[in-house]
Amino acid sequence: MDERRPHLLLRIAAVMAASVLIWQLMARIGELLPEGPQGGPRHWVNALVVCALAVPMVWLARRYLDRRPWSGLRLTGPRRGWRPFLVGAVSWLLPGAAGLALVLVPGWVAVVPERSAAGTAAGLAVLAVLVLLFEALPEELIFRGYLYRNLNTVLSGWLTVLAQAALFTVFGLVLWVPTAGWEVLPERLPLFLGMGVVLGCIRLVTGNVWACVGFHTVFQTAAQALLAGELFTVGGSQELLMAGAFLGPFVFGVLVTVLLTRAEGDWGARVPDPVS
Repeated sequence: MDERRPHLLLRIAAVMAASVLIWQLMARIGELLPEGPQGGPRHWVNALVVCALAVPMVWLARRYLDRRPWSGLRLTGPRRGWRPFLVGAVSWLLPGAAGLALVLVPGWVAVVPERSAAGTAAGLAVLAVLVLLFEALPEELIFRGYLYRNLNTVLSGWLTVLAQAALFTVFGLVLWVPTAGWEVLPERLPLFLGMGVVLGCIRLVTGNVWACVGFHTVFQTAAQALLAGELFTVGGSQELLMAGAFLGPFVFGVLVTVLLTRAEGDWGARVPDPVS
């Protein structure tokens, strides 16, 4: 492939700008549809628009801006990706389930299903697919795939984790602040930054974007299922629920990943991105 390509900063800026435009376009299209429940037409349209635009955008950036093969992003096909996906999913599930049990067993928090067992399982399955298409796959492909890969060619592993987390935070705030106002900053800034750091660490340890997709999918599915009020009704302290179910995976998720993979990653290495 031709080595002549835009400067790294220009490539990063182009992908960041394209990502913001994709999510803004999704929002404009979504506004044409009536509000609906989780799993409704608006949710499906939003998910399909984002996934259908974000994946080709990264492919085009990789081919025409990076001039490097897709394989360098470490996002293999499903046949090789399901194992790291499960590693990421379990890295959230183990500490998340343990933390949730800690607040449920003493009765500090109650979680009551709104549907039958079969209806709840079906609702969770649909929600997981939507999360995968709408958030987990496109966001991980962009930030822990494309941006991480490019940054790691000039930065050490730990600096790459911090840099892509900062970009992820900027992306989230650019989307949230204009519509929700600056008052969301104290809540959203630590959430986006913490999530970006943890997912970046998982990317570094596993060397695979699918592990990040698995962690992200389970996190968002659990958050939307427990907090939206459509699949479950939560009684008791919301703060305890958040601390129990969601703090644990962000504190211990990377450790679980290390234990499952028996890998630690090279935190000081810059990784070349060869032409072939």
